[in-house]
Amino acid sequence: MLGMKFDLNHLSQLANLKLTEEEKKQLPEQIEKIIDWVGQLSLLETGEEEKFAPVNFTLRLEADEPENPLPQSEVLAMAPDKEGDFIKVPKVLTGK
Repeated sequence: MLGMKFDLNHLSQLANLKLTEEEKKQLPEQIEKIIDWVGQLSLLETGEEEKFAPVNFTLRLEADEPENPLPQSEVLAMAPDKEGDFIKVPKVLTGK
């Protein structure tokens, strides 16, 4: 094993996972095994083939024009929560 150190609580928070105490005991070893296995892939002999095929695509840009917008009253009628003429949403950013 690599002996990697990571903060399981932080990782589970980033992944929005609610872990049981049993899962918290089992996951570190399982994660290290997965990382070790993926690391072994770099040891595979692939010969002279290209490791990555180039991607060739054309970016299509189209005009960003609204088509048949809904009236504000209809949009507000569909909103789960509103305040005046605005749709009310939960606060996601915190600041000082």
